[in-house]
Amino acid sequence: MENELISAILKQYKTIAVVGLSKDPQKDSYRVAEYLKKNGFQVVPVNPFAEEILGEKCYKSLLETPEEMQKAIEVVDIFRPAEDVPPIVEQAVELKKRFGKLRAVWMQLGIVNEAAAEKARAAGLQVVMNACMMMQHKRLGDVDRELEAIRSRKMSELVAKAEKEKGESAGVPVVVEDAGFDAFVKHFPLVVVDCWAIWCGPCRMIAPIVDELAKEYAGKVVFGKLNADENPETTGRFGVMAIPTLLIFKNGEELDRVIGAVPKEAIKAKLARFL
Repeated sequence: MENELISAILKQYKTIAVVGLSKDPQKDSYRVAEYLKKNGFQVVPVNPFAEEILGEKCYKSLLETPEEMQKAIEVVDIFRPAEDVPPIVEQAVELKKRFGKLRAVWMQLGIVNEAAAEKARAAGLQVVMNACMMMQHKRLGDVDRELEAIRSRKMSELVAKAEKEKGESAGVPVVVEDAGFDAFVKHFPLVVVDCWAIWCGPCRMIAPIVDELAKEYAGKVVFGKLNADENPETTGRFGVMAIPTLLIFKNGEELDRVIGAVPKEAIKAKLARFL
C-alpha cells in the first residue's frame, strides 16, 4: 500500500516545498532537492537562514511563502529532526485549510513522528515517513523502465503473432491485451477490436459473428479480441462503457465503434465505409 502511495505522490504532484533545505551542496537535503529540480519538480526552499538555494528564493517558513505559492504547493518534504516536525505539520495543515491544494507530507529517511503523521492524516493529507524522495523516484524510474521493456516485448510478440495469423491462419481473431494494444492497431491498415467479457451474454451472441467476419474479411481487416475485465487500461482510455463494443481503427486512429450485439449486416455496413 505504501508503495502505491509513494508512486501516486511522485507521479501526480510536482510542486514540492522542501523544509530544512540546506545551502550546503554536501548535505542530503541539497542533493535531493537538486535531483528533484532536475527531474521536473518545482522546488520551494524553506530555510530561515538562507536567501536563495538552487537559484530559487528561500522562505523562512511555509506560511511566509507568497500566497500564490501557497496555492501551488502540493507536497511538504521535511528535512528536520523528528521533534521539529509537529509545528511544520501544523503549518502544512493550515495551508491545506486555506487553499486545499496541499496533498501530502513527506518525512525524509530516518524521520518518523507518528503523532504529527496522525494530525496530518486527520486533516486529509497523505503521509510518507522514513523514505528518501530521491531514492524512491529513482526506484520508480527503474520499475517504469522494466515495465516499458515488458510492454515493448509484448508489443513485438503480439505484432508477430498477428502477422502469422494473418498470413497462415487467415480469418482468426487475435487476442489483444493492454500491453501491445497501440502497436497492434497501428500495425495494420484496418483493425476491429471486440471488447468483451466472459460473463456478458450479448458478447457470446456476437462472438460467432466476429469469427465469421474475420474469415470473410481476411486480408482486408484484422480482428482482435480484448477481454475488458482483464484490460481496464485500454477500455478506460477509449471510454468503453458497455460491452460488447467493437472499436474500428484505421491507421491507428479510432474512426467508429459498434455497441451491442447488432446484426452482422450492420457491422458490414460500418466496415464498408473504410474499405
